[in-house]
Amino acid sequence: MRRLRHFFAIRLNWVALIIVILFVAVALAAPWLAPPNDPTQPTSYRYVEGITQVPPLPPGPGVPLGTVAYLMDTPDGRELLHFDIYHSLIWGTRAVLRFGLLTALAAALLGTFVGAISGYVGSMLHFVLMRITDAFLAFPVIAGVWLFHVLMQTTNLMLFDYNSLVPIKIPATFFQQLVLGLGLDPVMLTLILFSWMGYARLTNARIASLRNAEYVEAAIVMGQRPLRIIFRHILPNAIAPAIVLLARDVGGMVVLQTAFAFIGVCGTVNSTAIPEWSRVLMMGRNWIIGQNGNPFQYWWLYLPVTVALILFGIGWNLLGDGLNLTLNPHEMTHKHFDQ
Repeated sequence: MRRLRHFFAIRLNWVALIIVILFVAVALAAPWLAPPNDPTQPTSYRYVEGITQVPPLPPGPGVPLGTVAYLMDTPDGRELLHFDIYHSLIWGTRAVLRFGLLTALAAALLGTFVGAISGYVGSMLHFVLMRITDAFLAFPVIAGVWLFHVLMQTTNLMLFDYNSLVPIKIPATFFQQLVLGLGLDPVMLTLILFSWMGYARLTNARIASLRNAEYVEAAIVMGQRPLRIIFRHILPNAIAPAIVLLARDVGGMVVLQTAFAFIGVCGTVNSTAIPEWSRVLMMGRNWIIGQNGNPFQYWWLYLPVTVALILFGIGWNLLGDGLNLTLNPHEMTHKHFDQ
């Protein structure tokens, strides 16, 4: 209760909560804020019909944030379609919340487990696990995303037999069948595999300092099993840094996903791995620089999504800072409560 009072005594924590709760409310109220054309089958995109002009439509009646025009492959061939940016921005909030929370939580669980085991057992197991952690830290995340993208796309590549002039389809590997069969997001999976190391390092250092505590030695004398000692006695007292990092990573994961998608690492616009916010930015990429090099001519193509991304990242980062001030007693100084 005391820590809870300390948390709400900091004004920036209120700002963080308001921003995070706002995004959650928008995600829950999406069917009312942006009603789909077919309520029984809601989609994250809404086509604006009856428009034949090429330039995107500016904000106006029926399209509060304008439209983005893109040549899309349809059953009738390539067709110029206009997408409602407001509709995608509202419904995309659900996707970014789900992606950020699931990715950060999975990375936190994996890293905390590795750090807890290595920190408590020590000896050779600690050395091996920490060297594996260092190896993952040295590998660039963008290279991992690109590698997984290539691995998942090989089933769509066609080898050409020049003798028979017949295309040969490459069979899916076990890894591809597993990922596709479980419905996993390759980008999410990659970010999890290359984001757990910070949690492992934090948890390892914290548990290594607590494993010789008196209450731990008492649990050992009583004959409790190592796993019970780790998860019942040590981990609850060492989890605070991981919780802080988890809150900050929720926004960071979404920003990374959007950045990778925008530069084309995650696939094309038609790829199912592209989230709504990123898809809007990708479709409006050719319109960012308007006529005569004016970057503000089509401002609605990038400004609403960019502001949403900035607010999303700021909200979760401020929440992480607030949790750090609350859970870390060394950070509880009077100057924080006077903000």
